[in-house]
Amino acid sequence: MKKRTIALLLLTALLGVLLTSCSERNHYSPGYWRDSIFYDAFVDLRFTLPQGWEATSQEDLDAMSAEADKALDIQRGGTGENPNSVYHYELSAKDTETGNGILILVQSYSGNANDYIDGLEAGAEMEGATYSVGTIATVQLPGHAYLMVPLTMEGQDTPYQRQYLRKQGDYLINIMLFSTTEDDAAFSALEATFSEMDDA
Repeated sequence: MKKRTIALLLLTALLGVLLTSCSERNHYSPGYWRDSIFYDAFVDLRFTLPQGWEATSQEDLDAMSAEADKALDIQRGGTGENPNSVYHYELSAKDTETGNGILILVQSYSGNANDYIDGLEAGAEMEGATYSVGTIATVQLPGHAYLMVPLTMEGQDTPYQRQYLRKQGDYLINIMLFSTTEDDAAFSALEATFSEMDDA
C-alpha cells in the first residue's frame, strides 16, 4: 500500500499546474465512519468495509493530504511550510488477503476530468512511471455518472486501476479502485462496496 501511495502522491503533485489556489468552496466536508460503514455526503455515497479488509486511519489520511499539499506548494515555488489545502484523502481501504483496494481523493481543481487525464499521462511520463490508459467510458456508480479511466501501472503490487472521475463545483472527485487482476469481475466486486447515501 505504501508503494502505491507514494506513486499517487508523486503523480498528484505533478498535476499542480491545473489545480485551483484553494479556498474551501461548495461546502466541502469530509466523510466519517460509523461502525464498518463510511458515509461521505460530499461525494454522495457510502462504503461498506468488507470482512477481512482494513481501512487507513484518519491520522494517516491527513498525513497523505499534508504531504501532497506540501509537494504541490514546493512545485509552485513555495517553501512547503504553509501550503494551501488542496488535497483531501477521504478514504483508503484494502483487502488484506488479495491487496485489492479503494481510495477516494477530493481535490480543488480548475480543469475538467479530461484535463486530469491529460495531466495524469504527462505526470507519469515526467516521473518515469509506466502508465498505460485503456478505453475511457462514462459509467454509473451509486448516485452519479463518472468518467472511468482504466489504467495499468507497471511495478505495482496492484497494477490494474480504474479511476472514476467527476467534477463537483470547484472540486474533482476521484474514486480509485486497485486490483491484482484486470478482470471485470474483480472491479465489479469493488464497485459493489458502494451504495447511495439515501439508502443509509
